[in-house]
Amino acid sequence: MIYQIQFDSPENRLLILESHSPIYAPKRYRNEFGQFLESSPYCERDLKLPTFMAPKEEKGAFTIKIKKEGLLHEVVYATHPFDVVGWDGYLFPYAFNIHNFEPITGRIHQPPPVHQTFEGRNFVVCSFCPRLYDYHPQAVPAPYNHSNIDSDEVLYYVEGDFMSRNDIDQGYITLHPGGIPHGPHPGRWKGALGKKVRKSLR
Repeated sequence: MIYQIQFDSPENRLLILESHSPIYAPKRYRNEFGQFLESSPYCERDLKLPTFMAPKEEKGAFTIKIKKEGLLHEVVYATHPFDVVGWDGYLFPYAFNIHNFEPITGRIHQPPPVHQTFEGRNFVVCSFCPRLYDYHPQAVPAPYNHSNIDSDEVLYYVEGDFMSRNDIDQGYITLHPGGIPHGPHPGRWKGALGKKVRKSLR
């Protein structure tokens, strides 16, 4: 699917995830017909669909970059690639604004799957959005030490102050390989006591 990205300002940061399999909303968010359930943290109304634009009937040399097996190949079209008047099939682009994600909260610390946004064949995408922290009187809001048995954990820090790690800034990426225990940096769990709201997005 040919696409072009245009920005409103020169300052932008992109984190691009590529998948060799289709990407879906998690199965537990959908009924047997594929419709979102009322308990889902987002729904069809939150998906931004394409708007029709008049075809561009231009001739010239238009370069299309295609990624295949890790390499970028250039193909030059004699006509503008945006000359499409419609399409068939079930594959179509959409956008989802993460600010429309409604976090699931609990009295005690909720496991990462409650933050899941999308899933592929062998990976998931979770979004840790601003939310109300655990509200049991004795809850420890910082995540506990744990290890992922069969998956790596990659975190991208979009904005805000992440309570369980030191020296993390906007745009940082951390990797926690499967099987290796990880958790809050020393002293961070104590600093989390009494906090009410997460302000960061990762």
